[in-house]
Amino acid sequence: MRGTTQTRLPLLWLLLFILVASQTTFAQTVVGRISGTVQDSNGATVPNASVKVTNSANNLERMVTTDGNGFYTITNLPVGTYTIEAEAKGYKKALVSGQSVTADARLTVDVKLEVGEVSETVEIVGAAGETVNTTSGEVARVIDQQQVQNLALNGRNYIQLLSLVPGVALLNDDQLELTTSLATNNQSINGNRGQTNNVTVDGGFNLQSGSNASQINNVGIDYIQEVKIQTSNFSAEYGRNSGAQVSLVTRSGGNDFHGSAFEFLRNDKLDARPFFAPTRPTLRFNNFGYSFGGPIIKDKLFFFGGQEWKYIRRLSAPQRRTLPTLAELNADFSFRLRGADGIVGTNDDGLLKDPNSTLPCTTANRAGCFGGTNVALRNIIPANRITTDGAAIANVFRTSIGLATVFTNSPIGNNIAAAIIAQAARRWSMRAPAVWWANAEVACSPSG
Repeated sequence: MRGTTQTRLPLLWLLLFILVASQTTFAQTVVGRISGTVQDSNGATVPNASVKVTNSANNLERMVTTDGNGFYTITNLPVGTYTIEAEAKGYKKALVSGQSVTADARLTVDVKLEVGEVSETVEIVGAAGETVNTTSGEVARVIDQQQVQNLALNGRNYIQLLSLVPGVALLNDDQLELTTSLATNNQSINGNRGQTNNVTVDGGFNLQSGSNASQINNVGIDYIQEVKIQTSNFSAEYGRNSGAQVSLVTRSGGNDFHGSAFEFLRNDKLDARPFFAPTRPTLRFNNFGYSFGGPIIKDKLFFFGGQEWKYIRRLSAPQRRTLPTLAELNADFSFRLRGADGIVGTNDDGLLKDPNSTLPCTTANRAGCFGGTNVALRNIIPANRITTDGAAIANVFRTSIGLATVFTNSPIGNNIAAAIIAQAARRWSMRAPAVWWANAEVACSPSG
């Protein structure tokens, strides 16, 4: 028994450490605060009034008392919708509902009390939240759960949401590439380089620290509570990168059971043909999964979990490129180096110097050029001078020509149109059963 007790004690200390650490971490980025002043109907402040805020989803409650100036502040509030309740002796109880707290929000809610009995209640339903941030000078936008799930994201990647914010310029129009590469540097915010943006999930760092240009965890759209994008003047706690701060908050369980099963489909049969492609490129994109959350102990303990899979089979978008002609792949550059008269073998032909010759290679004396004075062999490299590496490179070009949809066998620019980069990706991500206590949170979001 003594050995068992000693084994369990370190585990209890470990759990306690995780709870404390999670609270400290989350307080930096993914919780908000509500503050304000309690006044009477004449505008005089009400000291020692009791103020309580309640989360509508899980009945989380926090209580404080106003100071001598009637001011109150309640911090470390998880993202959600809250009701503020204020009461004091000699006044009716006041309720202000529908106050939405976002990540790192500093919401100001002033409450007015009317003279009367405490048993009487004055309720203000659906009061408009603060429209101008009078507490912080940050410039930020919040994209809530409804917008995240209902906006048309053809790559099903939350990084696409950055393009909704003023000051964002796309550096890559192929948004599906964001999903297959996990890139985060395809947007420039306020003129900053793409890799200068910082991305966090539930307060945790979510960038590959070597490049700062790819995600660690591509959280599924159905598991997101909100995305907050701070573009300037945010506080020093976000000082790791010089660009914007992207804070993602995942969903949590509540007092009601909620779940979903989904599949999103993209198929080339539903697409238009690109301008430079004779046919529609192959595309099969299936994104499917499920989510489920609810209470374990009502008002105390909650869970949320889910899984999703992304299966992509496609060709790259048609691209124009410049490749050698078939003659040049056989070491014959006479046509490309023809002169202004357009005729091969005349005196204005270009020069292709033989690196093994010490003789001059000029228009007046071509002894040191490939072909020498033989007009029929001018600017043609002999087959015995082609190295193994050179022949291998030529074969790569021949393969590319064979896969092209359009090839013009002429020494001009952009003589090939091709969608030859086959791209197949299978990704799955799991939002592990995350557990929320009334006053603490422990979450895990592995991805693979």
